[in-house]
Amino acid sequence: MSAPVLLLSRAEVTKNLDPRMLVGRLAEAFQLHSLNRTNSALPEHLFGNGAGSFCASNVGVMEGIPAYCIKVETRFPSRNPTTSGCIHLFDDRTGRLLAILESSFVSAIGSALTGALATDLLAPPKARTLAVIGNGSQGWLSLRFLMEMRSLEEVHLFDLNRKRSLRVAKRLEKYEGLVVKVCDSLNQAVSDADIVCSATWSRKPFLFSEMIKPGAHISTLGSDEPGKAELSEELLRGCSFFCDDRDLASQVGALQGIKGGRKMVVAELGEVLAGEHEGRAGDDEITVYAPVGLPAVDLVASWVAYRRAVKRKVGTPYHL
Repeated sequence: MSAPVLLLSRAEVTKNLDPRMLVGRLAEAFQLHSLNRTNSALPEHLFGNGAGSFCASNVGVMEGIPAYCIKVETRFPSRNPTTSGCIHLFDDRTGRLLAILESSFVSAIGSALTGALATDLLAPPKARTLAVIGNGSQGWLSLRFLMEMRSLEEVHLFDLNRKRSLRVAKRLEKYEGLVVKVCDSLNQAVSDADIVCSATWSRKPFLFSEMIKPGAHISTLGSDEPGKAELSEELLRGCSFFCDDRDLASQVGALQGIKGGRKMVVAELGEVLAGEHEGRAGDDEITVYAPVGLPAVDLVASWVAYRRAVKRKVGTPYHL
């Protein structure tokens, strides 16, 4: 009989994914992707029906990890949870299916950690005020991880559902000395922010050049599939634009549909991490980081969760 496949639920994945174990490996994954690319990051299948979207990722591979993965996931903003899917993890030497992991926390933690990593690299060194637009789970995780990387003095929260902002504000009470404002308008939240992090389902731009102060940094995590948009074309053309992958950004991400969009990319995150590009160049420069999501990020997180689950004897072995 063949070896069993390990099934890991969302709760089991969450318990076995320690963000502190991921940051270094994720930084390495971005550098390898930008400097030694072996496969495309573009999704194999991606489509929507108006209510939501379906994505089958390309293969996630990374030097140093003896496995590869494929993610199949749906995203329906009206559903709770909004994301549902699974990641298939394979042994790269034998092709054996090692594990099937529920994907939603892997996706969320990967996006939030890499967004925080990019923000720390690109935001002004003396940034003290952060605006978080979209206060669901993705916005909260992004805020939480950035708080561990940067010393912030003030956080502005805005969400069309005010109850979400109030819940995040409650969570932030444990941060002594931190000023937290639940804002009544988008403009109130962003007008004086040194850093803006947006994580929404918007299909129409809501951030415009005149709303952002000189020298600010924006991480837009919501422009991650066709049809979604958070930043106006004018703002995108006037900023220094960074991303995880040029093809992803120009074909399915924030630059989709913009003429000459690929040429607007200043650098990929991996190039900045590797020292191939300096990142922020001036005090008044507006920088933007707009990722779509690398398959290698899913692999890093899945591999860490799988190895830890095996060590702890967590999960359900199943013979297919």
